[in-house]
Amino acid sequence: MQSQSNIAEAFRYPPATSRGRAFTFNWFYARHHARRFEWMRNRIASCEKPSISILELGCHDARSLSYVPVEVHRYVGMDAGWKSGWNGETPYGLEAGKVRLKGRENFEVRISNSPQDLDKIEGRFDVALVLETFEYLPSAVLEPYIVGLAGKLSDDGWLLTTMPNEKGIPLLAKALGAKLAGIRRSAYSSREFVHALLGQMNRVPRGVRGRKGFDYGQIARLLAKYFPFLRLEGFGLLNLPPYLSTNIGIVASKKPFAGAARSLIAAKEQEQ
Repeated sequence: MQSQSNIAEAFRYPPATSRGRAFTFNWFYARHHARRFEWMRNRIASCEKPSISILELGCHDARSLSYVPVEVHRYVGMDAGWKSGWNGETPYGLEAGKVRLKGRENFEVRISNSPQDLDKIEGRFDVALVLETFEYLPSAVLEPYIVGLAGKLSDDGWLLTTMPNEKGIPLLAKALGAKLAGIRRSAYSSREFVHALLGQMNRVPRGVRGRKGFDYGQIARLLAKYFPFLRLEGFGLLNLPPYLSTNIGIVASKKPFAGAARSLIAAKEQEQ
C-alpha cells in the first residue's frame, strides 16, 4: 500500500514534460488544483490537535485525506456523485472514495443531494471541509448547507473552505490563460464580463453548476452569520493578497483563533 506522502506527492507534482501548450497548461492546472489541499494541510496543522474527526462536503474521491498532517479518527465524506463511476476496472469520483476507504473503521463516503442529509449524520466533528464546492451549489441551498455544517461542528471546531476568485484581475488572468491554452470556460457576454471585472457580481447571472457569477464575498457574509470568527486568505501559484489571488481560503470558527477577525455581523449582534 502506498504511504500517504507518496499518494499526495503523485497528485502534487504531475509530470511537466509536454509537446504542446495544452500539456503545459495541464501541468500548471494540476499544480493550481493541488494548492487547495496544501492550504488545507497547513491550516489543519496550525490547529495543533493530534487527532481530529472530519466531515467533508463535496468529498469526490476523498483525496483530501492524503494531505491531512495529523491522525484522523473519523471521516464522513458527502458528495452528489455527479462525476462518479467505473472506467473498466478503474473507479473514479465517489466510487474511488469508497475503494480508498474500504475496510477502514469509522471512515465512509455517502451520496448527498440535500442539506437535510447532514441531519442524518450522528455526532459532531472537529473539522468541516468544503473544498471548491460552494461554487457548484445553487444559491438557494448555500445558507442551509452552512447552517447544517455549523450544527455538526464542535464548539471549538473549524470550517475550512476554498473557492475560486471569479472577479477582478484574477478572472482576467484565468480567461487569458484558458484562451491561450485552448480551454473552454464559462461563457460571458461582454457586459457580464465587464461587470465581473469591476466586482459587480450582482449583475452577473450565476452559471449552472459552474463558476460564472460566483462571489466568494457572498460565502464570507453567509459564514459570518453562523461563525463569529473568520480568517480570509488568498492562495494560488503566487503569494498574493486575496483580491489578486486566483483562489480564496476561509477559516471559520465559533471561537477565536490566531489570526481571526471578529465578523461585523457578530459584533453588531453582541451590541444589541
